[in-house]
Amino acid sequence: MKKFETISQELWDARSKEALERQPLRKEVSLRTIELAHSDTLIVSGKPVRLATQAFKDLCKIVGLPIGFDKTFTGTFGEGARQQLVNKLKTVAASKGNTSVSLVFSPFTKEIVSIQKDPREIVSNKTFLDTTTRIVDRYGLEINSFSVNADGRLAINASSPKNEFGIKGLPNEDHYGGISFLNSPEGGFEVSPFLYRLVCANGMIGKSFEETMKLGSMTVLEVENMWTQMNELARRNFRPIGFESQIRKAMSTPASLAELGDAHYSILSLSDVRLREAEAWVPYHETQDAFHRAKIDTVTMTPGQRKCAKTGTSIWDLVNGITHFATHDNGFKIDDYDRRRLQVEASKILSKKTYDMENIVASPF
Repeated sequence: MKKFETISQELWDARSKEALERQPLRKEVSLRTIELAHSDTLIVSGKPVRLATQAFKDLCKIVGLPIGFDKTFTGTFGEGARQQLVNKLKTVAASKGNTSVSLVFSPFTKEIVSIQKDPREIVSNKTFLDTTTRIVDRYGLEINSFSVNADGRLAINASSPKNEFGIKGLPNEDHYGGISFLNSPEGGFEVSPFLYRLVCANGMIGKSFEETMKLGSMTVLEVENMWTQMNELARRNFRPIGFESQIRKAMSTPASLAELGDAHYSILSLSDVRLREAEAWVPYHETQDAFHRAKIDTVTMTPGQRKCAKTGTSIWDLVNGITHFATHDNGFKIDDYDRRRLQVEASKILSKKTYDMENIVASPF
């Protein structure tokens, strides 16, 4: 049954209260005053502080250590060697003039949740909520979802039945345009087109349609630019540019084994669903089994070969599988912020400039 769903005023009030209570704090420090004790512990001015996974990744990026290499290096030489390597790279970075970083601390989780190379102010959760409310009220939107993570990340999706649009010739594809709002320590205040799809209330966040706005601060210039872009989105009923043609292309293009695998990994990495359980949304292993029955070994395929391996799942079906998993209670553990990340992943797949199988043609040879 199709239904446009919104949250209650009581839930909005409760989430707003949580958002204010979980406001992260920022502190600028010298690189020389921090030392990595473990991947989950940072020594700051001689005192140990818990380090979130994202913050550890931020530190690796700042000192120039690729995450992929870090995993290989640690698997080979161990945690102690990793600690020494990161600290040596940190010393080198500090000697080259990279002397300050911003530590973002969550009073709620009692850990550093992000480390920023360029010191900057955080857009407060209160400012975020006030601005979001103004935008929602101005354009007559309704709140479809509101999530607050333990580390203070906020995500709000809003749309309106008045912004309905369909796809010509596709009677079951009803969409409602709107906006997705995000406030996070590493990304700041982000505003993206949001599509509320009235098929089991699936949602998709169109960050990859090149219309995402980031507010690093609330200066007059940045706020004016935001309102200019909001007005342009509203003029189109918040429909991303090129959305209809992209849907048609996605429906007619089969996904490659590589695209199927990436979608499968996204669901596995952001929830506690097990390998075979994820098949209901992304039939990756079922597809591999079909290749193996045809005496085609997918295990030894190169990345390039996987991109050229045609599957029986269309790009559109792949997108729908991800958004359905992200927007429904399927009995698996996944927090609200990661549900939003899956919606973003679905948008990235849909809005790829060129699908892997898009230009494959038949040949007489």
